[in-house]
Amino acid sequence: MKINLDPKKGVAKIAGIGKDLGQNALTNVQQGAKALADKTKDDAYQRRLKKFNPVFPDVYQSEEFHVPNIIAIVDDAERRGIDVCEGAIGWLDKVNGVEIMYLYDEAVGLSGLTFIPVAKCDAVYCVDNFDREKYIQADIVFKRAQDEKIAELEDIACCLGAKRCSVKITESTEDSQEEKRAAEVKEDIPVKGVNISVSEGAEQEMSQSHKRHQKGWISTTFEGNAILTRPKLKWFAHDEGILRLIEMRFSGNPVTSRHLELSGASVATMSQKAAYAVDGAVNSLAGKAGTKGKKTMESRAKKELHSELIYIVEF
Repeated sequence: MKINLDPKKGVAKIAGIGKDLGQNALTNVQQGAKALADKTKDDAYQRRLKKFNPVFPDVYQSEEFHVPNIIAIVDDAERRGIDVCEGAIGWLDKVNGVEIMYLYDEAVGLSGLTFIPVAKCDAVYCVDNFDREKYIQADIVFKRAQDEKIAELEDIACCLGAKRCSVKITESTEDSQEEKRAAEVKEDIPVKGVNISVSEGAEQEMSQSHKRHQKGWISTTFEGNAILTRPKLKWFAHDEGILRLIEMRFSGNPVTSRHLELSGASVATMSQKAAYAVDGAVNSLAGKAGTKGKKTMESRAKKELHSELIYIVEF
């Protein structure tokens, strides 16, 4: 930079340069302050976005998005007016360690999912075990699963040319068992002012008796002359007893009768963890509605684990 040292003009030129530098500095400060304000605003927005965890249509429809196994349908008014939720179709949350999607009732059509029996507000739904585009209302999920299992067993008997079949459902709250527990008995013996602890091993034997009661029974009679066909399996696709029965009927020396005891645990409708989460979601919605929720799904899951399907087929 060249400075004119003319005694009349030099001061004016230097003063002009100082004014430019001062203006630039002010502009830089203003821009820095705006950038800081924008960053602070963006950080606050991101924190709210993380807190409310909304789901937007483009995210939902992307291939990367995984729809949770549990969906609760709610009124969109619940988060109306929250800036980070504008344009969302619902939100994601975790209840008892299990992810749940809260779907706005107005976005049910956009979801592309089928809700059985119908989609209704303030209801919780569980994914169909064999079709991820179908969700079944939690209130009926165990009954529906039981009906499907019985129908599949009837179809197996029909496809294999049975004359009759029967299915008996039994249920027990606990397993029969005998427990032996070692209990330690301690006695303090004073010796010359010093306490010495002496331990004796004591064994306690506990025996528990539990009743298994019948919950249902069906019997079906066929003509018994149907052409053998391999049944389509869903619930019992991995049950060794059912698979052996099918192979026996297709062997050179087919079986004429079969008695199978199918454990409820091997064809569980849902895990206890998932059932616990459903109860949490149901109770959460019940609390918002001012009603008292009940822990029913978890108890049903436990009962199912201790249930049996006694399957008898005659050919």
